[in-house]
Amino acid sequence: MASAARALDTGQYEVAIEAATQASEEFAASGAPSEFGKAQNLIGAAHLYKGEYDAALPFFESALEASRQTNDQAAEIERLNNIGNVHFFSGRYAQAFAVYQTALKRLRAEDWDGQKLTLTNLAVLHQQLGQNQIALDLYRQVLAAPSKRSPSEEAQILTNLAIAYRRLGDPYKAMDRYREAQRMLAGDRNAAAGLYLLHNIGVVQALDLEDLDAARKTFSEALALAQRSRSKREIALEHLFLGETMLRMGRRAAAKVEFVEALSISEELHLVDELWTALYGIGRAGDQAEAEGLYRRAIAVIETERNKLGEGSSLKAEFLADKRDVYDAMTATLLDRATVPVDGLLRQVESGRARNLKEQLPTGAGIRQQLDARTALLVYWMAGSRMAIVWVTRDASGVVKHPLSQDQGRQLELLLRALQDRNASADWRSLANGLSPLLLPPLHGLPASVDRLIIVPDGLLYRLPFEVLALADGSRVVERFAVSYLPSSAFLRVAAKKSLQWPWQTQVAIFADPVAVVADGLFDPNWQKLAGSVAEAESIARALPGAARVHSGANNLKRLVFSEGPQTPVLHFATHAAVDVADSRRSRLLFSPESSDAGSQYLFASEIAAMRLSAVELVTLAACESERGRFVKGEGVENFSRAFLGAGAEATVSSLWRVSDEVTALLMQRFYRGLAAGKSKTDALREAKLALLRTGGDAAHPYFWSAFVLSGDGASPLSRVVPWWLLLLLATVMAAVAIIALVRGWRSRPDSKPAR
Repeated sequence: MASAARALDTGQYEVAIEAATQASEEFAASGAPSEFGKAQNLIGAAHLYKGEYDAALPFFESALEASRQTNDQAAEIERLNNIGNVHFFSGRYAQAFAVYQTALKRLRAEDWDGQKLTLTNLAVLHQQLGQNQIALDLYRQVLAAPSKRSPSEEAQILTNLAIAYRRLGDPYKAMDRYREAQRMLAGDRNAAAGLYLLHNIGVVQALDLEDLDAARKTFSEALALAQRSRSKREIALEHLFLGETMLRMGRRAAAKVEFVEALSISEELHLVDELWTALYGIGRAGDQAEAEGLYRRAIAVIETERNKLGEGSSLKAEFLADKRDVYDAMTATLLDRATVPVDGLLRQVESGRARNLKEQLPTGAGIRQQLDARTALLVYWMAGSRMAIVWVTRDASGVVKHPLSQDQGRQLELLLRALQDRNASADWRSLANGLSPLLLPPLHGLPASVDRLIIVPDGLLYRLPFEVLALADGSRVVERFAVSYLPSSAFLRVAAKKSLQWPWQTQVAIFADPVAVVADGLFDPNWQKLAGSVAEAESIARALPGAARVHSGANNLKRLVFSEGPQTPVLHFATHAAVDVADSRRSRLLFSPESSDAGSQYLFASEIAAMRLSAVELVTLAACESERGRFVKGEGVENFSRAFLGAGAEATVSSLWRVSDEVTALLMQRFYRGLAAGKSKTDALREAKLALLRTGGDAAHPYFWSAFVLSGDGASPLSRVVPWWLLLLLATVMAAVAIIALVRGWRSRPDSKPAR
């Protein structure tokens, strides 16, 4: 057994398998289940390092059974993690997650090493799926706790931590951790740890520091080490990254050779991520004529694996984040055709975004059926130096494509800053006017009947209120169009017929003016009492015809959202919001705390997304910056709107930046008066904005009126409420009819006398 373990550490996997197999047979014959389990586990590890995952799994399962027979919990945890690793490397992420969770449940509190092993593997899984902040938190837990880890194990955790730092945008901190891990590995003969570290150093050199020659040397060294250890998966990885480095150096032929080598190994071993990456690489390095077919194959692999994660899986949320480039490459090939297939392009663009919210991809015909004569849909796509807009009306569709320069990108950033700061030196009007020809060309050919726009943005455009842009006659978009936004055109839906509501039924639940108590590190010290929100709440309650529940001050309780929210057509939050752009799970709305309920002070975005709000017609977030959030490539902005829409709400109104309480209250009063009058949600919001715009003075600056945006279905009004006066009138008429009938009946009776 000792010789087998040494062979495993030094990368001599065939030697390790042979020695451990012989030992395993001897232990089985002598009836030593504990030693037999160790030998089986070692064989599985050797196959795992070689990339032979199907071969490794039965040995790990046999070793797991042996640990349970001997009640060796530490060994059980190790082997559960090994089984999880097999699933992970095979691309079966949901199965891996389930096995790691089983290991966590089986752990004893004092088993620090088992906890660290399992938490590390969970962190790696979250990293693979793009959830880097979760991974970073897990790694910090691992490094903070006591352990008897070997230098190679410690180095691997540091390497994983460095990867999380890099993906969160700090390559220099990542490189510091890599160098620290290298010092730990000095003199250590663990081939797997050294290879893993070399590979990730090369990634930073190539992709972040852009030192391509250094990266080529590092990946070449890593490839030689992988070939000595005969680890096929690692060989495939190094070919992939050498190919990427060569491609960035302009050596396309050499890059293609590397990608083809990686593809061959990936197909042999059924390596999911390596397979689509190799196909994508060959497509970029090879002939343009064959690129489209290669991209389609790569996307098919990605979609197959994504579907295996399961409907509603939390692991799905950011699965496309590091794969959007493949979808963009496919989109670019369609745009380069002599005749662009509009419906195919729309479907392709939408296939690479907001898929965690809506699985079904839209079709051009399906979208046209859901648009009325007043509405046009504009779907934006931005990638590198290219941009395209797909426009669709009920009767026609088309594509506008043009280059996107760095200067235009800078102008867009300047406009966003100028809108959010009314004292900005940059002139928002000239910036908006200059960008309008870039962003609004489809509007020039729209029929005069179209006065509603549905915008599906991309990239920086998620932060832009399109209402500020200029039309050809110099007016603003808001002056002609009512505008709403969608994370994907898959959210389009035909407005359902709504039943009447009785006036005693609750139409709106309002949560206002929370008691701000500094209780923990999640509390923002800038949060003050929102005294004006109570008046705002009362005015909204008076404006809408149905019954209203106003929860303010100490009665502004989170639990009431769960008890009343799913049955109430309108939810209005006049409170503080905190947006965590690093970890969307921690984005939260503030409520009044209850001493008997820990955590009652915050309603987190993750809790909102788990609710069932299909009966909710409108959620208004009169809270600062509630439309902000973390941008996830391939998904969009993770904000409160997405959380409520994902939970089934019909529409949301939220703010892109902080606006004063007084102006917010004024806009909201006008918005709800429009809704009460039976206007659609977008029309009501547009008229409220126009009222501010036309007042002149400070309030006319878009800082005040353009911050609030409507997402979701804005074309339909709220459900109608039968007014009390109509019920009283009906009751009066019915009473009158009854009295008349009674009088007529009395008069028509014949005279009669009692019988004698």
